[in-house]
Amino acid sequence: MKLLFLGNSHTFVHFVPDRVVKLCETLGVEAEAVMLTHPGMGLDYHLKQHQTKYNVMRGKYDAIVLQHNAHPFPGKEQLIASGEALAALIPDDRKIFLYMTWSEKNNRAGQAIMSESYEALAEKLGAAVCPVGRIWWQAADAHPDEELYYSDGEHSSVLGASLAASVIARTILGLDVNAEVCYEDAKKLEADESILQ
Repeated sequence: MKLLFLGNSHTFVHFVPDRVVKLCETLGVEAEAVMLTHPGMGLDYHLKQHQTKYNVMRGKYDAIVLQHNAHPFPGKEQLIASGEALAALIPDDRKIFLYMTWSEKNNRAGQAIMSESYEALAEKLGAAVCPVGRIWWQAADAHPDEELYYSDGEHSSVLGASLAASVIARTILGLDVNAEVCYEDAKKLEADESILQ
């Protein structure tokens, strides 16, 4: 299975794609990933890049994972407009997955609009949502002594990146996605020293 990740630091911090590949392999599915990311940039940025257009149209990926700006989240309209424009470039036989990020540590209420926006875009595109943001807060509530955030209160810790990877991998593979099973995966990925840090 060949995966393309388009996003920003919430994709590249602690190499979420590498963690997705590792979990897929642990679950018995061979995978490889390509990552096109840029700090602080959303799907509107990726639309203007030649490497994006080439990869989505000619890369022969099985699945493409799209991740938009998170902090601050620019709103539903921008996500939908950018997502629809980018999806228009993607061949019909490629599966699109939307990587729903998490709101800032001090902005839990912001998760609702972020989640709703990704779900609205998924409905328009017929795509699947990797509900990282929803699972993030459930796992945080269930394990209050664990830290999913980096010290800036926006990016992920290694555990947070591992949790994101579990949600993404399980969504792509059509497996059960719930806070507890994803947290268990995340703890194993966090401890795996073979994964890029």
